Amino acid sequence: MKVPNPMGCRQCGIDHRVHAIQAGSGGTHTWEQPTEQQIKERMQTRRTEKTR
Repeated sequence: MKVPNPMGCRQCGIDHRVHAIQAGSGGTHTWEQPTEQQIKERMQTRRTEKTR
């Protein structure tokens, strides 16, 4: 499982700079900043994945 970038979209985790390309021009949402809780959880998960 690929852990999203901590600053990836709140809804899908895709990085802001490539969100329009990967989510598609007819995507169901626009990029939204993740919550502080999401950022924290993503960072912790990435750290855990590196130690495995």
